[in-house]
Amino acid sequence: MCVSQMLRLSKLETLDEAVAKLLEFAEYPKLVRWIQFPTALIVFLAHQDSPDCGAVYVYDRKRCVWLWVDFDDQNYGGYSPSEFDVLVSQCHFLRLVASPGLLRSPVQWLVRPGQRPEVLGRQPV
Repeated sequence: MCVSQMLRLSKLETLDEAVAKLLEFAEYPKLVRWIQFPTALIVFLAHQDSPDCGAVYVYDRKRCVWLWVDFDDQNYGGYSPSEFDVLVSQCHFLRLVASPGLLRSPVQWLVRPGQRPEVLGRQPV
């Protein structure tokens, strides 16, 4: 799994404003899924013309940063809503999202259906 910082925002911006900035940055895709935590927000976005080619973003509410999550699975065309649902329901990915600092750490995570996220090692600096 690879996590990249996409946007840094101001602490003055509301959650709705943060989502609006991400939608603008991503050229106004459809917001397909929204799951909110006290420390984070995870959204799944897809464009109308390609509903099965969505992307996963996590907003770290403490650091005011949008992160793009790629699962390094050679699924280069993006993810479908049903694949996102598997990620959430069977891969325990929300355990990482609830503590977004884990996503930004130098630890490399392995996320698989039916198992909790595993630490594979540290990412090169």
